[in-house]
Amino acid sequence: MAIQSLNDIITAMSSGKSQRTEWNKIFGGSAATAGRAYDFSGLGGNPTANTWSGSALAFQECDDTTTWSMTHGGNVTPDIKHLLNLGAITTAATGVPGTLLLVDVEGYWPGISNNTTSAQTLTGTPSLRSTDGKGLRLFWSQTAVAGATAQNIALSYTRQNTGGTDTGRSLAATTAMTASAIVSHISHAGVAANNYTPFLPLGGGDSGVQNVATVTFSAANTGTGALVLCKPLFALPLGIVSVYHSMDCLSQFPSLPIIPDGACLSWIFIAGGAVVANTTFAGHIQSIWD
Repeated sequence: MAIQSLNDIITAMSSGKSQRTEWNKIFGGSAATAGRAYDFSGLGGNPTANTWSGSALAFQECDDTTTWSMTHGGNVTPDIKHLLNLGAITTAATGVPGTLLLVDVEGYWPGISNNTTSAQTLTGTPSLRSTDGKGLRLFWSQTAVAGATAQNIALSYTRQNTGGTDTGRSLAATTAMTASAIVSHISHAGVAANNYTPFLPLGGGDSGVQNVATVTFSAANTGTGALVLCKPLFALPLGIVSVYHSMDCLSQFPSLPIIPDGACLSWIFIAGGAVVANTTFAGHIQSIWD
């Protein structure tokens, strides 16, 4: 059944159908750049850092047993699980302003080279929690440092199931990658020309992605990355240093996003300032089900 009233929430919490999970991440040894976005799954802390396991170019499924996923209460079917509230803090003045975006990572294609202009064929068929692909988005996470050579990224992908011709879709616009010394930089996210933050721009009329066939770069560069398939769940703004920012998904921002069984929960951070190295971010998520 679904939560339909405050009484349902009180009953669920009083019967133990809720979990609060604490997390913390250390930004790392290099400073971030204002306006860029970063994949927190690759950072150390709790949960542990993503090491991008799996074979190059082959889709790697992710779920709540993935070591770098935040826990949220396990499988609860036939109950339905929701995000009830969440919060975060940073103790570095340069960590604000910024925005944390909670995502459910369906999986990723690792080991994609920045150092070729040939189309790289991706393999595997994602077994999606969002079965028709609606609402699923893509971002590129740099897994080894990219050089300074300018390059654009292009994809051929399968959009959400529309009942029509869904394969062979292209990005909506020229999308530029930006050089970065920071592993976990979402390289197409920033303030340079043709940057897009934090997700790659889908073709017109496309509201989601089911699969990706190829990745092609316009010029050869150094580095490797992973193409990540995820579903955005909630955005949490951070505005004041050393102040805990929280959001109630029932009364402050009525939404109660659904957390499906098996969800692999992680964060994207959109930097509003030049975040200094070794900045700590910490917070919590609380789930509830009935």
